[in-house]
Order: sequence, then structure tokens, then C-alpha cells
Amino acid sequence: MNSMEKVYGSGWAAWWRKHSIALQIGTTISCNIAYLADTGHTRKAVTLSMILLGGTTLYCFFSRRRKINARDLIVITGCNSGLGYSLAMHCRAKGAMVLAGVREIPTVPNSNAVEILKNKGVIVHQVDIADEQSVRDFRHKVKELLEERQLVLRALVNNAGVMVFGEFEWQTQKLAEYQVNVNLLGTMRITRELMPILRENHSRIITISSHCANESLPGISIYGATKAALLAWTTSLRVEVRKYGVEVVSFIPVADTEKLTVSVKVTIMGVTISYPYPYPNACESLTNGKCPLSKGDSATYSALMPISKNYPSLRMIIEFSLNDENNNSQVCFKIDGQVTDP
Repeated sequence: MNSMEKVYGSGWAAWWRKHSIALQIGTTISCNIAYLADTGHTRKAVTLSMILLGGTTLYCFFSRRRKINARDLIVITGCNSGLGYSLAMHCRAKGAMVLAGVREIPTVPNSNAVEILKNKGVIVHQVDIADEQSVRDFRHKVKELLEERQLVLRALVNNAGVMVFGEFEWQTQKLAEYQVNVNLLGTMRITRELMPILRENHSRIITISSHCANESLPGISIYGATKAALLAWTTSLRVEVRKYGVEVVSFIPVADTEKLTVSVKVTIMGVTISYPYPYPNACESLTNGKCPLSKGDSATYSALMPISKNYPSLRMIIEFSLNDENNNSQVCFKIDGQVTDP
């Protein structure tokens, strides 16, 4: 396994290579300041000192973060779609080597995002973070890449997660355990497996959280509970691993919603089916507010449900979900209804 020192050299050597030019410039200016002060040009010496101080401040500010390069390995879970897929594509475009963890790799070629990731040079590997053996196999893959390609593990991005819509009472114990095992215990599991490598490489742990960690919503109470638990765990972990040079970040993604599409499901006599809603563009049905929507914006959605005379007179539950451009649900609600004679 490669440590950062093995790839980039010892700490002092790497530091010198990064800052040698700035040190030479600073030494030259310092000598000039000493010369001016010694020859009586005090005002010029003070002016040059202020310039040196300002330049040093700006240099430290802009060079405090090491840029991503081809020797960096970034591990991201949950890359089948959404944010994980976008992060993998972005990091690869920046030049890093990316190991994208996906829960399932479909057997049909050219049918999903996995093929696109592979075509862009992203290494895709199957991992189920709720399964111990799968996580161990994934750790072996990480070690293999680090050793064979002389890489440094720059970051682990814990993005994998699941959400089940439904009020708490409606969700079975199996559904509750499923969300806890993936969102909370699964994230802990893969982080624990990779922790020795993370410590050795002074890596960064990035956990994708949610606004539901602070402000949970009805219908996703269990999901919100897992995200709140993740936030508490991340906060404690940040302090625990700081002494190893490992940084821990809890990231809550917030972005403008450019468009909203409507998906509708209808449950009749215990059977749930997708309903071909004739008004899929939710932005056109906003009576208060308009797209794009930002966090904190207020908007009112007007739902219109066409009823055909051929529909039977049965009770039903109609579930509306307004999804953003990444097919992530932003708002969902259910309506109890019954078709009656006109």
C-alpha cells in the first residue's frame, strides 16, 4: 500500500518542492528590505515589508489546498445515478482516478450510466455497503489500485443511500431496517474498512448528508432519522480522527431546481400502479412561484386529476411526487380519494 510520502516523497521534500519558488522570492525581498533599512531608506523598507506581508497572505490563501491530480484516487459510493454519478464524472474530468462503487452492474450493455462512466475512464466496481463481504472485497480493490498504479487515496465520498416514502406507521420493520442498514450502518461499515488506508494517506472522508438531518419532513421520518444519526456520527468522527491528519466533512447538497416533473402512483385494493399523468411539467402548474426554484423559495402547486367516466367507483390513494432534473423527489404528498358518479 502506498502512503502519501511514498508517492510524493517525504513531508519536507514535498513541502520544499511546492513552496521553493515562493521561498526564494521571499528571501530576495527580505534581503532588499534589510539593505534599504541599513542605508536609511526606512520608508521604502516599510512599504516593501507591507507588500511582502500582503503577498505572503495571498499566497497562503490560494495555495492552502492541493489541487486534484492524476495520482489521486477518489472513492465514491452510490454512483448508479444522481449526485454520485455526477461527482464521479466531475472528479474524473479534473484528472483524478475515480473508483465508483455501484450496488448493481446491469448485464445489458450501453443501457445505463455505468457504461458512460466506464467510457470516461472511471473504474466501476460492485459494492453493497450493507453486506460485510462485499465491503471487504471493495477494500481489496482499493488496495489493489493504490499499489498497482502508485496512487494516493485522496478522499472517500460516502454517497450511497436509500429513501422509502411513506408515513412511519405504514412502513414495515423490514423497510425501516433496510434504510438504517444502508444509510447509517452501511456508511459506517465501509468507512471502518477503509480507515487504516485513510489514516495512512491522510485522506478526507466526505459524507453526503441531507437537509432532512436538521429539518425532517413527513413521509420520510425514518430516512430523516438516519441522516440525523449520520450527522451526529460525522461530528464525533471529525474530532476522533483529526489527530491522524484525516479530515471529515458532512456535505448537504443544495442546488437550484431547474425543472420539476410529476410522477403519479395510484393504489387501489392494495395494488399500486403508475398513472400516466397528462401534465408532467410541474413548473407549468405552479400558481405561486416559478422555476428555477432555490432553497427557501415558496411555491404553490396546483394538481389536476382527470377522471374518466369509465373509472370504477372505488376508493384509492393517489401519490404525487415532484422530481427535479436528477429524478430526486423534492415534494411528495398523498390524497385519499374515491371515484363517484357525476
